[in-house]
Amino acid sequence: MSALTISNMRSLLPLLLLAASACQTNDMSDDERERFLDIHVESAGAYLSMGDYGRAVDQAVRGLELDPDHIRLRLYLARGLQKTGRTEDVLRAEQVFRSMDRSEDYRVALGLGETIERRGLAQSEAAALVRTGQRFTEHPDPEERADELDQEATVAWREAIGLYKEALALAPADAEVLNGLVRAHTLLEENAEALAWGEKVIEVTTNDRDWWTQALKRPGMSPREEEACRRSIELLDRLQTSVHLNSYSILAASKDFEPALVHLDGAAELDPTDSTIHSRRAELLLELGRHEEAMSSIDAFLSMTDAGFDSRDVKRAFQLRAACEAALAAKQG
Repeated sequence: MSALTISNMRSLLPLLLLAASACQTNDMSDDERERFLDIHVESAGAYLSMGDYGRAVDQAVRGLELDPDHIRLRLYLARGLQKTGRTEDVLRAEQVFRSMDRSEDYRVALGLGETIERRGLAQSEAAALVRTGQRFTEHPDPEERADELDQEATVAWREAIGLYKEALALAPADAEVLNGLVRAHTLLEENAEALAWGEKVIEVTTNDRDWWTQALKRPGMSPREEEACRRSIELLDRLQTSVHLNSYSILAASKDFEPALVHLDGAAELDPTDSTIHSRRAELLLELGRHEEAMSSIDAFLSMTDAGFDSRDVKRAFQLRAACEAALAAKQG
C-alpha cells in the first residue's frame, strides 16, 4: 500500500471511520490482523511523541482500515491532525473527536476542547483582519461581520471551557486540561478565573515534577527511562513557565506589581537564561522602586540577549538603567 498523504486521507476519512477496507483485510487471519494492528498503534503513538504528525496520521489511517472503532487509533488520528497546525486539519480533527464517546477517556473531551479553542482563535484573528481591511468580506458592513466573527469566537471558547471541565471530571489533576482552562478564560478576558486555574496548574506541575525528580533517583534505570523522565520534567517546566508568564501579564496589566513579580521570579527560576524574563523583572522592580534589584535584572538581560545595540529592547534597557541610576543618586543626595 502506498503512503497516504494528509490531503489524500481527508477525502477517505469518512469511509475509514465507518468500515475497514475489505479488499485488504479479508484475507488476513485474526492473528495477522492483530499483529498488524499492534504495529500501527505503536507506530502512530511513537510518531506523535516525536512530533512527526504526518506519519502519525498515516499510521492511524492504516490501523483504522483494520479496526475502524479502535479508540487509541482514533485518538491518534485526531491528535495528529490537530497538531499539524493547519486550520483544515484542525477542523477534520474536530469531526473525529465529535464522533467519539467522551465518557470514558478524558483525552477525547480535551482534544475536542483544544480544536474548538483553536477554531475560536482563527475566528478572532479573522475578525481583526476584517476590521482593519486586511481581509476581504462580502458582507456589506465589514464592522458588523467582524463583530459576528468575534461572537463566534466567544461561543467557541465557552464550549471549550465546558469540554475542559468534562475532561477535568475524569482527570482532576491533568495539567494539560487545567492549562486549557487557563487559556480559554484568558482569551475571554476572565482574568480572575484564568489566575485561579493558573495556580492549580502550578500546584499540579510542581507535584508532578517532584515525582519525576524522585523517579530519576531510582537505581537501575535504563538510559531510555532516564531520558523519558528528563523529558517529562522539561515539559512540565515549560508548561509551568508559560503559566507564570500568563499570570504575570494579567497582573501587570492591572498594576498588581507585587504578585506579578512573584510569577516572574517563578518563571526565572525555571528558565534562568531567558533574557526577556529579566527585562520584564527590571520593569516591575522599577515600578516598585527597587532600583538596585532592577539594575541587576537589566545587567542580566544585557548579558544574555542576542539583540544588537540598535534594537528597541536594548535601548529600553539602557534607558531603564539610567532611570535607576538617577533615582539612586537622588536618594544619596
